[in-house]
Amino acid sequence: MPELPELEVVRERLAPRLLGREVRDVSVSPRLGFLLRTPPQELAGALRGRAFTSVWRRGKHLVLDSSAGHLVVNPMLGGRFMWTGASTRVAADTVVRFILEGGDELRLTDSAKMGRIYLVDEDGLTSVPGWAEMGPEALGITQEEWRRRLRRHPGELKNLLRNQAFVAGIGNAYSDEILHDAQLLPLRRRSSLSSDDVDRLWASTQRVLGDAIAAISAQQNYEMHKQDRSFMRVHMRGGQDCPRCGHRISELSARGEVTNFCRGCQH
Repeated sequence: MPELPELEVVRERLAPRLLGREVRDVSVSPRLGFLLRTPPQELAGALRGRAFTSVWRRGKHLVLDSSAGHLVVNPMLGGRFMWTGASTRVAADTVVRFILEGGDELRLTDSAKMGRIYLVDEDGLTSVPGWAEMGPEALGITQEEWRRRLRRHPGELKNLLRNQAFVAGIGNAYSDEILHDAQLLPLRRRSSLSSDDVDRLWASTQRVLGDAIAAISAQQNYEMHKQDRSFMRVHMRGGQDCPRCGHRISELSARGEVTNFCRGCQH
């Protein structure tokens, strides 16, 4: 699932390629068109002949603006962005192709068939499910606001970090990485944290997300539709040695999602 770091790098790479380019056509998969929350013909008619004017991110959503409004993409579990040419084979999981002047294409693929795509007018962002409830961005929230908001959100730390109403942009993978960096167990409850723990968790959130953006940006063979998380220290590394203390990394699985942590140095 793309989270804040992946989507931030997509935004950085996509903007200079996309902005000012006219959309010549929009092609929607007959099989996967149900992922669009705007009828395919309406989407194509609204965007054809227009140019994208800005690319920005809010939480785990990427937004492409044009004079037709906001195109909001929530990739969910398997959504990916692909920049390619018209001659590239169209993969079976391609949801929509934006065919641009000059022959380049922006494609949205979804292997899990869970993503959502909305076209809303200038004032319609709050109609996107979950948008109005999103908290501040996880990267850049001040320490004081972090402390204040944390007091209002009880529960286990991993669930707290993933709660988009608390802060926006963190999902399953980076919550594991942040908690490992902060040396806090994912099932520990917020009410058990000391003041120092709270500050350390904030600092780890800023460091892990910032470092991840830098690591993804530095990948030599970066392609936005591929997700290389080889820089991660604990997530999806169950059974391996913890890079900090050498203890074996634990793994829990619930509802198809994996949680990884180190019992040796997370408390």
